[in-house]
Amino acid sequence: MSKDLNQKICIVGGGPSGISAAWYLQEKGYKDVTVLERLDRLGGKCNSPVYDGKHYEMGAIMGVPNYDETIKLMKVAGVEADGPKLDRKFYSERTGEEIMGISKEEMPEVKAQVEKLGQLLATKYKGYTDPGYLNVHPDMTETFYDFCMMNEVPLCMKIWINPYTAYGYGYFNLVPAAYVFKYLDFETMMHFVKKELITWADGTQTVWEKLALKLNRHPRMCTKIDKVVRKDDKVYVYTNMGKEEYDTIIFTSPLQDLHLYADTTEEEEHLFSKIKYEDYKVLAATVENYPEISGYIPGNMFESRAGHVMVYYDRWVNNPEQIITFYVLGNPQEKVDEADCKRLILEDAKLFGMNIKDVVMYKSWRYFPHVNSDELKNGWYNKVEGMQGERNTYYAGEVMSFGNIEESVCYSKFVVDRFF
Repeated sequence: MSKDLNQKICIVGGGPSGISAAWYLQEKGYKDVTVLERLDRLGGKCNSPVYDGKHYEMGAIMGVPNYDETIKLMKVAGVEADGPKLDRKFYSERTGEEIMGISKEEMPEVKAQVEKLGQLLATKYKGYTDPGYLNVHPDMTETFYDFCMMNEVPLCMKIWINPYTAYGYGYFNLVPAAYVFKYLDFETMMHFVKKELITWADGTQTVWEKLALKLNRHPRMCTKIDKVVRKDDKVYVYTNMGKEEYDTIIFTSPLQDLHLYADTTEEEEHLFSKIKYEDYKVLAATVENYPEISGYIPGNMFESRAGHVMVYYDRWVNNPEQIITFYVLGNPQEKVDEADCKRLILEDAKLFGMNIKDVVMYKSWRYFPHVNSDELKNGWYNKVEGMQGERNTYYAGEVMSFGNIEESVCYSKFVVDRFF
């Protein structure tokens, strides 16, 4: 498309993908960019509500030092990585007692397999960190479990599982390896192992709120889109403020919902109907006997233990009045429902020595939009990428890369650099 810097561009979604896309367009000189957000806040799954004067995380929690694009945007926004230092211990899902994450007996072999995997990623799978999934290596379309077994590095799953499954991204026997490595590339994983993490005192949400203030036009919140019609080389967006005309639209909102309000083509509807997501729940509560440190429960990070606490987050240390946040995955087949998850959280809290006093916040997310191994093998991403620009429409957001901050931002930059 011609680079008409005066074209009217609509971005649907005010999360990291949408806000960063608006900024990258502005940097390139585009003057008429409107971000529409359904909620009364920005940030999407960067959700940092306040309790008793402190910010807590109900969605994204942390980053690592190699979140290069995120850190650049933080500088633009004037935001520092000034949050609490994170630490953790590991606990048994059966007894609640502290355990070793990796036993001393296993450690030499674990190190050898991690080194082997690092070499494979740097050579055979070079390019796996590039934005998106165009021409993904066939091995990476297999589940992460099968990938590790195929490459004879099964113990690597013990390392990768804690920052992956615990934070809502699914089970290794179901999720394609391409997704796992998009988020936890080798360098990122080593930062997690060394506990080299960054957090924000005012929460992840503040990054996007403050970046939005740097835009020429502030995102419009509380905006419900009733209809999107793409015709006559224009895009017509019907909202609670009336009909609006644009030249181009970028969807960063959930693509699986596009058919509910947009004039989707048969191909769009077919492809986006293949998107799956995880049933991820976060419960924040005040507790008696507050823990001294955050806890991971690796034994609960399997499908058979759906609904049980995988991690609890002690954000502000030495503060007995603080909130503790508990994280669980529901069952993909919905055999473990909302009530089961809440009951299991209460039971697990007691196992780890805590009594929940008051539930202060509860969030159930449609988390980590993705497609399964079969769709990945069948070229789902190549097909969607092939539609970019048709009907003046572009697609970004979590499903196009990964449901974490850095990958979402990098993909928005990729789309802007590629097409604008």
